[in-house]
Amino acid sequence: MGAGILEVVGFSIYTVEMPMRFSVSHSLAQRSVARNILVCARGVGGVVGWGESCPRAYVTGETIGTVKSELSNNILPEMVGMRFSSFEDLTGYLRDYFLEIDRDQQAAFCAAELAVLDLAGKTFGVSAGSVIGPIVKRKIRYSGVIAVKDPAKVRKYSWAMRLFRFREVKVKVGPSLKANLEKLGIVRRIMGPKVGIRVDANCAWESDEAIAQIKAMSKFGLCGVEQPVGGGDYEGMRRVTAEKLVPVIADESMCSMGDAERLIAEKGCDVFNIRVCKCGGLINSFDIYRKAVAAGIGCQLGCQVGESVILSAAGRHIGTRCEGLKWFEGSYGRLLLKRKIGRRGITIRFGGWGRSLDGDGLGVEPVGRRINESKIDLVEIA
Repeated sequence: MGAGILEVVGFSIYTVEMPMRFSVSHSLAQRSVARNILVCARGVGGVVGWGESCPRAYVTGETIGTVKSELSNNILPEMVGMRFSSFEDLTGYLRDYFLEIDRDQQAAFCAAELAVLDLAGKTFGVSAGSVIGPIVKRKIRYSGVIAVKDPAKVRKYSWAMRLFRFREVKVKVGPSLKANLEKLGIVRRIMGPKVGIRVDANCAWESDEAIAQIKAMSKFGLCGVEQPVGGGDYEGMRRVTAEKLVPVIADESMCSMGDAERLIAEKGCDVFNIRVCKCGGLINSFDIYRKAVAAGIGCQLGCQVGESVILSAAGRHIGTRCEGLKWFEGSYGRLLLKRKIGRRGITIRFGGWGRSLDGDGLGVEPVGRRINESKIDLVEIA
């Protein structure tokens, strides 16, 4: 729109449920329904912006209930009535506000940040992704994910990944070495020798067991191992990383800037998994990325299982505006969710490809009617 002033007149907080096409499981959780928080930021003249959060108690300590409470009681009321004269004016405010956010408020703040960035982008006629910088890649290639336990389903989804022409795949593994070896054997046989395979343990092991399991699985030519030990076990992360068996990726251990700085100082990983939701939004995700680059730590784009087009769009901006990311996850859209809430979908295409987003705001447009079909709760902030 390119208007001269952004005034935030109110917010709506939606709790939504979207059924998934199949159940996803790993060492810490299993789900067949995506239960998310959506935030609608309202400006003057009917302009709206959208944000999203998929809280995970085992990641940042947040739940649907705590996110809704933080948004309705603390974060959003402070923003109502605020006026900004430029996109940069708003982003400066968000940076300052984030300094007061704790680790267990980051998923809540993410939904608020994305909503007002989307609103501001539409108001001032710029992309929300400009907080990161210019587009550096017009296309990125996403990984597939195999997150099932039953060997028959592992075969089924491995064939689906092969037929879709994924060149990278992440396999969820668990406590049992025997089951892990069987699963990886199936994936490697079906996917072939050229496909990159990394594993995600989701905190399944202690450090000694992690080292033993990784050594046993190395015959499958792993590209990386994600979160081999508990999220708070930084010494375990350091021990596994020091073995230099495969690149170690920090996920549950790396949510905040403080986490990133600790992992860098203690040599606790080789790669950061940056997920916009757990890292508190676009701005802090990019700041963590820059911290990693300066320290020689690699980065990948991660995602939340069951995220809608809103968080997928935020991830797309990270993926196409940050140089040198190793892997990309997300934008699974209608491949995973039975319902879509956006007018324009950004589900990955054949081969795992996704294009950069150029529109104002986040570059996607959720549809109120579709959101209402998935709504289970609504809170108005005015």
